[in-house]
Amino acid sequence: MSDPADTSAEPPLATLAPHGGTFAQVRQILARMRGAPERKALAWLVLGLVSTIIANNAAQIWLNDWQGLFYDALERRDWPGFVSEALHFLRIAGTLLVLVVFQTWGTEMIKVQLRSWLTRHLLDAWLVSKRSYLLTFAGEVGANPDQRIHEDTRHLAELTADLGASLIQASLLLVSFIGVLWVLSEQVKFDIGGHLVGIPGYMVWCALAFALAGSTLTWWVGRPMVDDNAARYAREADMRFALVRIGESAEGITLYGGEADERRTIDVLFGRVLAAMQRLVNDLARLTWVTSGYGWLALVVPVIVAAPGYFSGAMSLGGLMMVVNSFNQVQSSLRWFVDNYSRIADWRATLRRVEALHEALAALDRAPGGNGRFDCIEDATDGVRFKGFELKLPSGRSGFATPDVAIERGERVQIVGETAAGKSTLFLAMAGLWSRGKGIIRHPPRDRMIFLPERPYFPIGTLAEALAYPDAPGAHPIEDITRALEAVGLGRLTVCLDQTLRWDRDIAFDDQQLLAFARVWLHRPDWVVMDDAMSALGAATRRRVFALMQSLEGLSVIALSKAEDGDPFYTRTIALVRRNGERKPGRNGRGRR
Repeated sequence: MSDPADTSAEPPLATLAPHGGTFAQVRQILARMRGAPERKALAWLVLGLVSTIIANNAAQIWLNDWQGLFYDALERRDWPGFVSEALHFLRIAGTLLVLVVFQTWGTEMIKVQLRSWLTRHLLDAWLVSKRSYLLTFAGEVGANPDQRIHEDTRHLAELTADLGASLIQASLLLVSFIGVLWVLSEQVKFDIGGHLVGIPGYMVWCALAFALAGSTLTWWVGRPMVDDNAARYAREADMRFALVRIGESAEGITLYGGEADERRTIDVLFGRVLAAMQRLVNDLARLTWVTSGYGWLALVVPVIVAAPGYFSGAMSLGGLMMVVNSFNQVQSSLRWFVDNYSRIADWRATLRRVEALHEALAALDRAPGGNGRFDCIEDATDGVRFKGFELKLPSGRSGFATPDVAIERGERVQIVGETAAGKSTLFLAMAGLWSRGKGIIRHPPRDRMIFLPERPYFPIGTLAEALAYPDAPGAHPIEDITRALEAVGLGRLTVCLDQTLRWDRDIAFDDQQLLAFARVWLHRPDWVVMDDAMSALGAATRRRVFALMQSLEGLSVIALSKAEDGDPFYTRTIALVRRNGERKPGRNGRGRR
């Protein structure tokens, strides 16, 4: 697991593929499905689909037998027999129609249930403590988790259901018709020296040879499509992310007049998308030479190989049509790989992307191992303890004047960091999001602490939900939420409690920071850790916030700032200094009380 800003620890692109081959990845997915709520529904749907396909194949044999009788009636010019068989066909067609509708419904429901499980499983693995943040430093696999969770799971579910249903149907069709074709092969006789000679299973061997040749050639020509599909999805994700970023940063781009630069960036990313699409176009064109040529040959090959039996007089026209139809059924089953290779390649690429994300998420919880990392321990102590502590930064080290620092319950401490001293990194370290360095950090349980970054986060929803976050909507009475707004001087926003806006964009930055302190008043934590959380507030507003926090009995505060505030609210000031060979003078950590 790599740490933030440590770019040297990012995995190279070649390591992003999941471990094991395709079958191993499928086994892993099936193993993870044990105990899933969707498992029982999926099992019943698959059982019903298999039963429907079996019935469909039986109806296909029924249809094949009907063809022989129908064409024999034509050959005999038997009008009553012709009408009878035409009416018989309506019963067969009605049965097949019902089965096809049931099969379609079952396949589509499998897509729904499979996507439900895949998406919920990845969301459960992604949206747990710290993982969504740490994943952003996992290289390319963590760059666009939204596409893998939303788009790739949908695509994987649809391809799995479609390919799985067609494979089951092809396999059962093969089992059903290969015996029929073997028996019908006895009618194909060769006139050799005036004697009619048959080859046991002749038509079966012809179908096998034809399908094997087509499948081998298809695999050889279509091999690059798996990697090229994966590359295209990655390039599409990069472009979509850039477009979303432009939409969310439109104000800054406009103020700087950076539209032309953004356009150049998008042109580069779109060029990569087009290049990836062009590679797939070329792959598909080469594959089409094989698949389409194979399809055209399939129209005449069964007639050609069975023609000796017809011309020798050993079989009737109806018998020939039965043999040809059985050959086509067997051959279509065997050519499943040929017909579906481009979709199989797409499925393998999508499976690889989904499994790569799952493995990256699982890796975030593995012990980092090795030296150069400190422990961040959550315990029931009433204070924050730094023991033998030192931060390792991308460009040096930093720490306190003494490696052991204790902050007791009820203290209000300001940690001042010089430029590039790692102030924000220390903030992340206390939250458990940075581990480079040495020593130990002990802090109270996270549910007793609130971390306030410079720019607060607000979920999409009403203002009341934004203030209650991360608690569930409705967890706090409206009266308490109203008092929290009034406590920080935002009483004017009480009329907006039921409004849904982008609170991170539609109100001023200083109001956003005040809303974060309204959350503190509402949630009443034991500890507040701030990283320049008052940077946009004026002096009078800061004094109001200090008075608010001082009124919360027993509240402990750790504030990380660029410079000493000078307000008597803080009981102690500690300096965080760089240690890169040019130590600058700093405080001794005792500060003022």
